[in-house]
Amino acid sequence: MLTQKEISRLLDIALLGNHKGYTLQARTIFETILFFQKEHSGAILGLAHNYLTVGDFEKANELLQTILTKNKNDTEAKVLLGLSYFLQNKKEQAKSFLEEVANQSSSSKELAQNLLETL
Repeated sequence: MLTQKEISRLLDIALLGNHKGYTLQARTIFETILFFQKEHSGAILGLAHNYLTVGDFEKANELLQTILTKNKNDTEAKVLLGLSYFLQNKKEQAKSFLEEVANQSSSSKELAQNLLETL
């Protein structure tokens, strides 16, 4: 069993790995975290981002929808889902998620606004 501190460290390593291009290694870490805590939102978001980086939009969208099913106000999941639709050139779907986030006060607001400007 992993402690919260260990899970937090693993999540940091996976996020950094994903950022540095260690996609498969990061995915393994995200999946390991989810093995121990199936509903860990940070790991689900990280895994969804991981799938976005390799263009696996279906898996990414599925993960993001699971988060939004549990918390319809999760701005990080919304902005990533908007980004996913943006990358798929599904502009209307992207716009609906991004506009919601752009009108809220959150850490995802700036990204949503920047993406909306390019639509």
